[in-house]
Amino acid sequence: MPFGEEREAGPPDALSVLEAEGEPEPAPPDPSQARLLLTEPRPAGFGEVLVTEVWLPPEAADEDAEKEEEPPDRQRQWELRQELRELGLLRERPLTTHDARFETYWAQAKEALETAPNAIVDPYTHLAAGFADAHVDSIAEHRQAAREYGRQGDELLEVGRAYVAIGRQKSARSVLQTAARAEPQSPEAWYNLGVVRLFARANAEARAALEKALDQTPGDSRAELALAVACYHMRDYAGAEEHLRRLAGASGPRATARSMLACCHRMQEKWDDARVELAFLKDAGPGDWEAVTRQCLDCVERGEQRQQGPLRARRRGAKMWKALAAVAAGGIWMAYAWAKDLFKEQGQWAAIPLFVLVLLVARALRGISGRELPGEFGNAEQGLPCWQSTTWMRPRRSEF
Repeated sequence: MPFGEEREAGPPDALSVLEAEGEPEPAPPDPSQARLLLTEPRPAGFGEVLVTEVWLPPEAADEDAEKEEEPPDRQRQWELRQELRELGLLRERPLTTHDARFETYWAQAKEALETAPNAIVDPYTHLAAGFADAHVDSIAEHRQAAREYGRQGDELLEVGRAYVAIGRQKSARSVLQTAARAEPQSPEAWYNLGVVRLFARANAEARAALEKALDQTPGDSRAELALAVACYHMRDYAGAEEHLRRLAGASGPRATARSMLACCHRMQEKWDDARVELAFLKDAGPGDWEAVTRQCLDCVERGEQRQQGPLRARRRGAKMWKALAAVAAGGIWMAYAWAKDLFKEQGQWAAIPLFVLVLLVARALRGISGRELPGEFGNAEQGLPCWQSTTWMRPRRSEF
């Protein structure tokens, strides 16, 4: 078309119509309305990396539909969700995810804490946010100052914290250990060493360091909570209970401590004590602790029914049928192998399915027994914490 010539007006396209009408674009999700901040290690290459997830509340259900339906069977709903989770069919996703492969992670964890005042926050997010103020740009200066007389402990403490922030976890543990030995009366050195060991799953060593930090500063809630977490990781629920009892309260990290305290009672089969703590937790705030309480009460009920309850009997029956199916499949394979003389000609290959069969049967027998299975906790709905189902307690297998 020649320059200056007017083009005939055609029918407006959809985009121009929307722009003319001024229809607003959908607003992005608001992280300030987060329901849960959850931090846990995830497989990354040949190791693990810390990941912090921000979860929003689920969409509100239709009240009219709820009134027409009968009261739901919560245990049956849990079983259905558990089956979907095991099959990988649950499509619940967090709002945002931050991971420690980037140096900005620690500041992002602190920012998430500040922008979501009504969220339930696990203790690990508080531990990660504590490294947001590490002096990353001053590592060389601190290392130089550490050579001066009487300054080694304090300066190496700053170097170790900076190493954590830039992802040099092994170096951070070594430097912090040197700082703690140089200043054995420094609770900060022992505390940071304990936290870094927690991040590396060195729970026994973390417990020893945190005990020294707490001995030097009795009543320090940070060290007390980190030490309780270390005991919990080691499945020393009685030891964790001792520390969590001093922290349990009705708001913020103290509500989280009460939730973990109730879980300690549940894991020790102290059902009534767990229910008492959950009764207090129901009124905690801010955060949707009432929903957490319902989830935990269901978990306590399942634990109580572990030996004789109908829920457990039904699940044991299902596991038994799966075990029989695995045995039948193995028997068919062995019959086929025998018919073809496979064991005589290629015994090394025929032994592989036999080995897999033994593993399947052993796993199925564990399900048939009265012992609790790894997945029999939490999983009520998205955005609710379950301290037993995190990767801190049940690590995921590496992607490699």
